[in-house]
Amino acid sequence: MLVLSGCAGPAASASASASASGNPASPATGPGGPSTTATLAGSRCDAGLCACRNRIGSPAESPPPPEDHKRFEIRLGAEDGSASLDSATLGKFNAGAAESCFYVDVIPGTTHELTFFAKEATKEGGMGPMLGVAEYGPRGPYWYEIIDVRCAGPGGKCTRDAADEWGTAIRRKKRGRIDPCGSAVITNLNWSTSGGTSQRDTGLYRDFTVKFTMEVKKFATQFAPGSTECVPK
Repeated sequence: MLVLSGCAGPAASASASASASGNPASPATGPGGPSTTATLAGSRCDAGLCACRNRIGSPAESPPPPEDHKRFEIRLGAEDGSASLDSATLGKFNAGAAESCFYVDVIPGTTHELTFFAKEATKEGGMGPMLGVAEYGPRGPYWYEIIDVRCAGPGGKCTRDAADEWGTAIRRKKRGRIDPCGSAVITNLNWSTSGGTSQRDTGLYRDFTVKFTMEVKKFATQFAPGSTECVPK
């Protein structure tokens, strides 16, 4: 069951790590650019950088992940800022204002604690945090949306009202994930911020933190995204 609150609590330790197979990460390409300490996977990644898949085009992974792993896509960024996703088991991912993508293979039956953090690039400028995690389903092939963090108020920037709106929407998700046909379950989700700007009436947040637990179940995905067979009766 997904739990959402307005302030972050302590994260539990993760039970297992991601696979060490795939393409090794490389150092950051420059200040604010995409970088990661994780082991990347799939043909979209090379020399520590990955090209984002076309959501409209073919969803197939060629070659697909090994049979004993599940592939996940991480989309990360922050409009007018920078963002990071940090996990003791999966690694750390960094991005600037532009959306960056990372692909990793994860062992089924493992649990991971993750912390997403976005901050503004200029004082009192605000930022628009972006995080999306999707799971690959080879049988389709399909992609299942697992979690989507978007806090976009005036001008696409994060405010208290925008954060509350996102929080209300995420509470309605079945099994703590956007698409119930995926195998990853999100729990213990909460958000926090150090506050808004003091010299503007818009109340733009200077930073935004989201913590959550992701459990990757062992069962193989089979139904198309959004199928009624996946919705708990």
